[in-house]
Amino acid sequence: MRERTVPALHLSSAPHRLLTTATVGRVREAQRQGGVGSALKLREVPAPRRPPGWVRVAPTLAGICASDRKTLQLGMGRALIAFYGLPREGVVLGHEVVGTVVAADRDARVAVGDRVVPEPFLSCTHKGLAACDRCDAGHTHRCAHQPEAGTEDRPGLGFGFHARYGGGWSTELVVPADRVHPVPAAVDDRAAVLTEPTAVAVHAVLRDTPRAGERALVIGPGTIGLSLVHALRLLAPEVAVTVVGLDPASDANARRAGAHHVVHGSRKALIETLASHLDSPLRKAPLAGVVLEDGVDVVYDAVGSQQTIDDGLRALRPGGRLVLLGMASLQPMDWTLVFHRELTVRGSAYYAEEEVPAGARVPAGRRRAMDVAIELLAELRPGHLVTHVFELPEVTDALHTAAAGPRAGAVKVAFAPSA
Repeated sequence: MRERTVPALHLSSAPHRLLTTATVGRVREAQRQGGVGSALKLREVPAPRRPPGWVRVAPTLAGICASDRKTLQLGMGRALIAFYGLPREGVVLGHEVVGTVVAADRDARVAVGDRVVPEPFLSCTHKGLAACDRCDAGHTHRCAHQPEAGTEDRPGLGFGFHARYGGGWSTELVVPADRVHPVPAAVDDRAAVLTEPTAVAVHAVLRDTPRAGERALVIGPGTIGLSLVHALRLLAPEVAVTVVGLDPASDANARRAGAHHVVHGSRKALIETLASHLDSPLRKAPLAGVVLEDGVDVVYDAVGSQQTIDDGLRALRPGGRLVLLGMASLQPMDWTLVFHRELTVRGSAYYAEEEVPAGARVPAGRRRAMDVAIELLAELRPGHLVTHVFELPEVTDALHTAAAGPRAGAVKVAFAPSA
């Protein structure tokens, strides 16, 4: 019997394709965005096989994440790509998904026709392995078997990271039944497709929840930055949140998300603005620049550039915390402030089981971040952040718009695979 195929935006792992994309793509944007010669192409691929206990989902909307774009540039993490490798079958990208169940076992927690948000990252047991200590502790995003994820018999971190599972940038994907989350009627598709980035923000906030009366600064008013404001609003409601805005549109989105204040600028201009806003003295040095003497308690950097990291360190009070969600990579940094002012720098990526504190505006206890994210979305309904939707054949326009961001009036750009 002939193997069934589905249309998908497939990223080839052929070395010559990747090399051309990585080199020519530096000067020719379409080369890394589905244009002629790109490693990313709309093609027919084998339909993902559904193992027993798994669910088949038809994506309705699938977001374009910054990690997807950096993977296409081979810049996401050159170290990550070298460590995990790209699977031989290639990759169908897209891990921010809302869709409809089209096949499921009778005893599954969902039924055919249900609207769901699938959770992309798999644990050891989903890969047919004995659970590692990290997965047993609920930290499946730190699975000890992740280095094996690109091998032939351990395919991928989950859907959106391997062709065998499918991905959101296609018409079908498969996911374990215990990794699909029903979407309530109050959450429309444009809000639901934000569940995965909202879960990233939930995890970042709950790893070290700010205390009542503390002050938080969010750098980067894109999808993750605004999701951080949403998460702080409902998980740490007594924390004052300031956002570093870009323009009137991002300012309006930040205020609508729940930011108490919006400021602008970078470098000296930003620090001086924050000094006035926080009523903090400035420490100035001719060669070292300006630092807030009594800055914010925690900075969430959703950009991860050399400049935003430096701005964040200068904005913190002594003993403050810098949380990096932006995908920083090889960057020269002056870390003097970290040891001199005893700052804490911590990375935050992905999500798993989280401990929701009693003071939050959602039910407390140990819960999956995706479930918490859906509750936040039901409360806040931020579907307006999905500013652009494209069909799969419009891949070059979609990725160009996502890369342009504020210049194109874009916040979250998504594909409608079934359109």
